[in-house]
Amino acid sequence: MNPNRLLDPANTGTSRKRNATARSKSPLKQRGVYKKLLWFKQPFPDNYTDETTFLDHLQRNPRLQPYEFWSLMADASVIVQQLASVAVFCCSFVAIFNERVEPVVVVGWASLGSVVAWGVWDAWMGESFGGEDAASKPTDENDSEYTIASTLSPRMQQRLATVKSAALIYAAVLGLSPILKSLTLSTTSDSIWALSTWLLMINVAFFDYSGGGGAHCFGSMGCLLMCYSLPASISTNSAMMASAVLASRLPSTTHVFSLTLFSIEIFGLFPIFRRQLRARSPKGHLLLTVALVTTAWGGVFVTLTGGGRGSFLAGVILGGIITFFAMGLCSWWLIGLQKYKNEIHGPWDPARPIIRRQWD
Repeated sequence: MNPNRLLDPANTGTSRKRNATARSKSPLKQRGVYKKLLWFKQPFPDNYTDETTFLDHLQRNPRLQPYEFWSLMADASVIVQQLASVAVFCCSFVAIFNERVEPVVVVGWASLGSVVAWGVWDAWMGESFGGEDAASKPTDENDSEYTIASTLSPRMQQRLATVKSAALIYAAVLGLSPILKSLTLSTTSDSIWALSTWLLMINVAFFDYSGGGGAHCFGSMGCLLMCYSLPASISTNSAMMASAVLASRLPSTTHVFSLTLFSIEIFGLFPIFRRQLRARSPKGHLLLTVALVTTAWGGVFVTLTGGGRGSFLAGVILGGIITFFAMGLCSWWLIGLQKYKNEIHGPWDPARPIIRRQWD
């Protein structure tokens, strides 16, 4: 056979057509159309694959939901709120440490805000209780089996539990303040600053940004840590530890008590209120974000420059611009990354069961 004839492109194309014709006349094609069914017998081997229809049901990114700019901006506000809370705590500690602000003033304003937040939360919970108060009242007022505790409505019982938990936490912090003050006497201040920085970074990294669990436990402070998942517990515990080591650098027991109580309010109770506010009132969530950004950036500029109202105003303006552009830039970046998503789904993937959420 002539080797030049084998290398001829025309002969190569002819051979390809001849092979395709032979495959079209194969016994498998003549025996019918292959169906991916097991409940009846087909004239095909068990390992047969229909190459002509194998990729007909191929889907790319079947569950892809395109990002929207403003929805990403709203989601980013949760991260901004946590960063602003950490910045407010750090600025408050620096102001107390440098004796520019009285610690009682800081914890007083924070406690007032906590009481107001609890009042708003109690009003929200009143809507969910609804007619339970009336249902909980006894039908026979002369029945001696009803005690004072049983005649209280569930809402009032929850209020009393909240007051009891708050009193216990207040007493515990007050009793532990002398111990916390002498906790790190043998440790240098440089080690304290480095350790607290890492702990606050852990708080930001492991914070629960999903807005899930923990939103229904504001009424009982004793179950605060139990409401969080593991990463959120790490976040809360790291913030409490950072507060403890920073409080040990303060000069008096009053300073230690004030900073510790302030950290419980801003790292323990405040995130729960923020989640509830985000679920109940998007406008309120936006206003709270603006207030936190304003306070945080103003405090940072005052702390760095040592100035007064001028530094605070400059920090508010410049910080607000930086925050808005950072949120917008990250949102556009995520939208741009979505074009690289390439998820392939086809009949070869395991079937997804359809689970009904409730019985018909």
